[in-house]
Amino acid sequence: MKYTIKYEISKILEDLGITEGDKLFIHAFLPSLGMVQGGIPTILDAILECLGKEGTLIVPTFTASYRRNEVYDVLNSKSFNGAFSEHVRKLPNSVRSLDPLFSMSAIGKDSEYLMHRSSDNCFGIGSIYEKLFIENTKFLGFGIQWNQGYSFFMHLERLVEVPYRQDKVFYGTTRLKSGIITQSEAVHFIRRENFNWSLSRNALCESLVAQKKVIEVSVSGCKHRVFEPKSVENDILLYLKDDIWCMTSKAKGILKNPL
Repeated sequence: MKYTIKYEISKILEDLGITEGDKLFIHAFLPSLGMVQGGIPTILDAILECLGKEGTLIVPTFTASYRRNEVYDVLNSKSFNGAFSEHVRKLPNSVRSLDPLFSMSAIGKDSEYLMHRSSDNCFGIGSIYEKLFIENTKFLGFGIQWNQGYSFFMHLERLVEVPYRQDKVFYGTTRLKSGIITQSEAVHFIRRENFNWSLSRNALCESLVAQKKVIEVSVSGCKHRVFEPKSVENDILLYLKDDIWCMTSKAKGILKNPL
């Protein structure tokens, strides 16, 4: 396994175009970074140094609590998204959103604003993802495959109301950070089981890489990528307009350049 030091993490971030003041959402498959000297704290230090005092780091801390008939405990419900997101979630200065299915945690300047939940929608209009897109938050995948992670794709699918997903409301109980118990609900854009399909984003994403609208860096055979909403949102929506199935196994097979 590759042995990685802090400088190399910083170099990856630099090559991906991450700069001071950015709002950065990270999906991380840690083995793609090799064996990092100092572990997760080293990775976090490199990221925070890159973002600076004006930047904000966001990680997915999904729980699917209501879907599993569990109480969503803002302070204690564990993240499904791996060791890095769980580490960030547990930091004293971490701010966690109140979405009982797809929560996120953030640290940095705009944490409170970005994590504020203003609607029951997990994706689409009024969701936190909409806010992240408006703020041009960069979405970084450390070693994430096209069909894994990158949850922002569901936000775009919701905007165009793809036929292979549908809204479903989940109800449940949330324990706030203060300990107060409250009843809430969440609208998830779930897959329709009556359609025979699977995720297949490769052609669309490779097209975006070829157009240099997705930045990609390969290190020791592992690929790390950044999607920037202002660069890719309109293109992806146009791809979906041309072929609503373009991110699935039912795609037409011919991907037209949206430009």
